[in-house]
Amino acid sequence: MEQIDFVSLEEQQRPRSKSANNPRKPAAAKSVSRQGGAVRDGYRRLTADIPADLHKRLKMQALMEDRSVTDLIVQAAESFLRNRD
Repeated sequence: MEQIDFVSLEEQQRPRSKSANNPRKPAAAKSVSRQGGAVRDGYRRLTADIPADLHKRLKMQALMEDRSVTDLIVQAAESFLRNRD
């Protein structure tokens, strides 16, 4: 499951340094990053604009199932395509 960081208002307003020794971003996270980073082997990045309420429902369902939104979308797309044949 994805890690969520909670920060105080003071931390949000403080300028961030872009140094390599930033303790909030471990070195291993760079290669696994899902936002603007590398894509897993065998995968392609897909960007789609979806309604906000659908996005919220997907996030909630993923959280309840302890899965990623990507897992839910891949499963839904595979099911959709399988049923079209």
